[in-house]
Amino acid sequence: MLFLVLESATSHQSVAVFRDQQLLACLNCEVGQPLTPQLIPTIDRLLSSVSLTLSNLEGLVVSIGPGTFTGLRVGLATMTAFRLALQIPLVGVTTLEGLAWNHSVTDLPLLSTIGIRQGIVYWALFRWENQQMVCVKESQVGDIMEVCGGLTEPTIVLGDGWMQNREALLSKGFSLVEAPPDKQWPSAKGIGMAGRVLLERGTLLPLGCTPHYIQPSYAEISKTKNLNPIG
Repeated sequence: MLFLVLESATSHQSVAVFRDQQLLACLNCEVGQPLTPQLIPTIDRLLSSVSLTLSNLEGLVVSIGPGTFTGLRVGLATMTAFRLALQIPLVGVTTLEGLAWNHSVTDLPLLSTIGIRQGIVYWALFRWENQQMVCVKESQVGDIMEVCGGLTEPTIVLGDGWMQNREALLSKGFSLVEAPPDKQWPSAKGIGMAGRVLLERGTLLPLGCTPHYIQPSYAEISKTKNLNPIG
């Protein structure tokens, strides 16, 4: 199956195209620039680089958060439009699971983190079992010091929740193994590897679903002054 992947949950956005388990190409969007005007041109360049067009696609994978309000809305709206126009399946992968798939098979558990505010993160714990990614602890909000303090074995840590609190965590002497720098951000590659499993299972994203936003849009924030995370 040929499928297109979009990761737009964080400031490091990317697109990729797979043929079954094989990554054909991956492109990063320009960091710090609005996603909307660059997304379609980036997808066009991606597909052209492997001599494909949208009409060749047989499936779609998109990140569904937790992540930024604008990035997730633009990403889901774009992929939903492709889904309806092309009449092909669309699946959604959580940002935390996609992060875990960034890392190659290992005996150590994988702690995926997405920062909310200082010291507070979305997190989930994963483990490779028989070449499959298994979620050991489901996505939840917590104090990263408490989360890492509760780990019972050496654990690989990934994500900006870790990066934002790295020095403080290292000073505590927790048994943490830092993932390589190129594995620390959610990527279309990781989202795609997780999404392939869902496409094979036929676990499609419901029409009209809402992504998992880290916080409200800036417009909502300016009205409510409430920075608490929402689902």
